[in-house]
Amino acid sequence: MTKLTRRRWIASAGAAVAAAGVPSPSASAAGRSELAPLPPRLPAEVFKERQAKLRAGAKSRGWDAILVTPSTNLAYATGLSMFRSERLTALVLVTDGPAVLVTPAFEESNVTRDATVDDVQTWQEEQDPIAIAAKLLSRKTVGVEGSTAFSTASLLSSAASAKVEDAAPVFDALRAVKSAEELAFIQEAGRRTVLAISATHGRLRRGMSESEVADILAQEFSKLGVHGDGLVQFGPSAALPHGGPGDRRLAGGDAVLIDCGCRVRGYTSDVTRTVSFGPPSDDFRNVYGIVNRAQVAGIEALGAGRTGEEVDPGTSIRISSRETGSRSSPATASPSSPVSICREGSECASRTTTACARKVS
Repeated sequence: MTKLTRRRWIASAGAAVAAAGVPSPSASAAGRSELAPLPPRLPAEVFKERQAKLRAGAKSRGWDAILVTPSTNLAYATGLSMFRSERLTALVLVTDGPAVLVTPAFEESNVTRDATVDDVQTWQEEQDPIAIAAKLLSRKTVGVEGSTAFSTASLLSSAASAKVEDAAPVFDALRAVKSAEELAFIQEAGRRTVLAISATHGRLRRGMSESEVADILAQEFSKLGVHGDGLVQFGPSAALPHGGPGDRRLAGGDAVLIDCGCRVRGYTSDVTRTVSFGPPSDDFRNVYGIVNRAQVAGIEALGAGRTGEEVDPGTSIRISSRETGSRSSPATASPSSPVSICREGSECASRTTTACARKVS
């Protein structure tokens, strides 16, 4: 029995794409019709356990408290996801005391709905929130969440006569290893992102602008019950790292790059798919094949305990050792380096492109 490795799977998938051009019409429709509801939110007990672990990490470093402003770390610690603004919201997690959230009075109903904390202290517009938070931190050694604004940390440190240290290592150590529930959120975000891209590929038409396709992508995310968006770039624009959608119109033979993601329960996907709109040129096949093989090499080099620095050289060598501009070697796009083709018109409209969208960047 032949062992199914990732390389073999990609090769067989590529061969199928080459033979069919695009997959059967049932693929995306089935994925959408069988789409399960979003996973449930994490229960309060999970956030209590996380806070206990944060307290233990703080104690081991001699801290009296941890300060967390709106960020993914605040969401991790309390379940509260909100944007940072000029009005202070901050969690004060006392090592031997309560978890207190300081927030504007008009935010009270929102934070009490979502945040798992022991107490909420609100402030009015005429009050100084720094002074309110400083009372909780007076003369203490405080670990400050790493993305907190320097100005906020400085003002609090001065007002409370507190010593502040970077709490990033404490959060990083806890968040590096995901629970089964967290992995499920990430996988669901990735799955819905792939479905949104696939549906967007099926709606591509000659003459559409990058901005129009970006709007279609956002619509497809919405149909899947999530908020998502991303970059859409055609032709030469697809070569721009972190470019953005503009007014360029889609033409036959264009490379179509979609780089996007969504969030499920605060956990984010980030997926890039590159396809050819119509038959690809030899240059496209050549570069696509090189990048595909470099990616496969990187994936196969991954292993527990290996660093990104250790894995990267193998992928870089595979790219730099080939002429990316050569027109004489279309054979580089072999079944082991599949090329994704999306055809326009009625065929593209009636078929989905889930299988023909292979990640290449």
